[in-house]
Amino acid sequence: MSIKEGQKFTVSDVIDSLGINKFTWIMFVFLGFAMIFDGYDFMVASQTTSGVAYTLQHFLSGSNPVDGSIAVVAASAKDPSVGAASLGALGSSISTWSLLGMVIGGALGGIISDKIGRKKTLTIAIIFYGLFTLPQAYCTDFTFYAATRVIAGLGVGSCIPVVTTCFSETIPSKNRGIFVTFGMAFMVVGWVLAGVVVTTLNSISDPIAIPFASAAMSETFSLTGADGLQTPAMTQNWRVGYLIGALPVIYGVLLGIFMKETPHWYANSGQKDKAIERLNDLVKQSGIDIGAKLEAENLVVPPKVASANPKVLFTKKFIVATAAIWTMYFIGQVFVYGLNPWMIPMMTGFGYSSTDASAMQTFNNVAAICSNVTVGFLSDKFGRKRTLVFAWLFTALAVVVFALTVGPDKFAYCMFLFFFIGFAMNFAITGVQPLMPESYPTQVRNTGVSWCQAFARFGGAAAPIVFAAITATAAFKTAEGGADWNKIMFLLLIPAAIGVICTIVFVRKETSGKDLDTLVTEAVKS
Repeated sequence: MSIKEGQKFTVSDVIDSLGINKFTWIMFVFLGFAMIFDGYDFMVASQTTSGVAYTLQHFLSGSNPVDGSIAVVAASAKDPSVGAASLGALGSSISTWSLLGMVIGGALGGIISDKIGRKKTLTIAIIFYGLFTLPQAYCTDFTFYAATRVIAGLGVGSCIPVVTTCFSETIPSKNRGIFVTFGMAFMVVGWVLAGVVVTTLNSISDPIAIPFASAAMSETFSLTGADGLQTPAMTQNWRVGYLIGALPVIYGVLLGIFMKETPHWYANSGQKDKAIERLNDLVKQSGIDIGAKLEAENLVVPPKVASANPKVLFTKKFIVATAAIWTMYFIGQVFVYGLNPWMIPMMTGFGYSSTDASAMQTFNNVAAICSNVTVGFLSDKFGRKRTLVFAWLFTALAVVVFALTVGPDKFAYCMFLFFFIGFAMNFAITGVQPLMPESYPTQVRNTGVSWCQAFARFGGAAAPIVFAAITATAAFKTAEGGADWNKIMFLLLIPAAIGVICTIVFVRKETSGKDLDTLVTEAVKS
């Protein structure tokens, strides 16, 4: 659309009139790299579990760990302040420490972003988690490692929802879905990158010296696991992965210099002049003539909610939207983070090697990237609700096929199965992403996005524990005493069914293609 001279307009009118342009792609790159670094920081902890556990056990016990048993080393640890529970938690899921920080950081980061702006919050979050990832490369103590993972998680948790919100506030309405979901694909790229980096570090036979390391920290020792693997360098080289994880500090500084605040935030925070200045910059960058000079007196700001605090999410106007996205994203986290930690144990239980099982899990992550890109296109074309109903039904189909056919001695087929179910699960959870920023007014938009993601992470944290309990239950054991994964997988039909019902019942209006200002006006006046 073109804007006539003297005509009233909204921020969305200007952004939509410019379409996809140079500014769009600049933001795409800025936010994409933010998500890659974010994904790397989260996944490097999971990928370095063995190296971290063995090395820190060595510092505690004063002797070479011989069998990889954290409990055995803990029992002989010289430092009684670190109990077996802490060591066991580290060995079973190092990423849990990050997750705790992400829950808190996400909840606080959303409120902060709505108060001080998207750019400042994103810049602070990236620099923050980069700074607190760096000391993890030098840790010799479990408590110190866990504490820095939690603190770094505060920044990681703040980053993701701000990126989602920034995409929604800078992308033309008709393309909003694909760009929001593509942001999640960048995070998975970070996951894959962490895997590649750590695998490469583990394959290097000689220890890599890191700057400022103490003599004790640089010590290597013989690492002999149950499979007879001896890789002394593995007890040292994992530290380099965390040094790389500190690079976001530099990127955060560059982001603070070159990235601009979104005009939506300026307009809704009472800074019309800055909003107009920013919009004129966008017009100039795009090289498109929109037909009129933009003036502050002609800028229309949508009505605001009475109070810009988290309570708004649970008021009559927004409670249905909150119930929809919170429930669906929670279920999505149950799928993705519940199943992922058990993929390798599942396949080794079928007789596959650790290398083959790891390859299947990597293929699962590749599927997630493909899925995140695809769901955005379909969501923009067919609408959020129809795409989500299809997504949950598709996930149910993938669960049934996987449960009926996964098994030993068919590596190529199982690779396909992992791609299939990885695509389906991530299709469903990522399909919820566009609804998050579209469901709330600008005043509390990032609070709404971040609180949804923070709540859902409880599902991600609880699901592996539930899976562990199920695998230990007699009803889900094979005749040989192992976990009956064919039977266990059928249980995932329950959350898939809840996803279908929740979408049909709670997603009441279609938001695809509508500009944010129109959505805000409809929501506030309803």
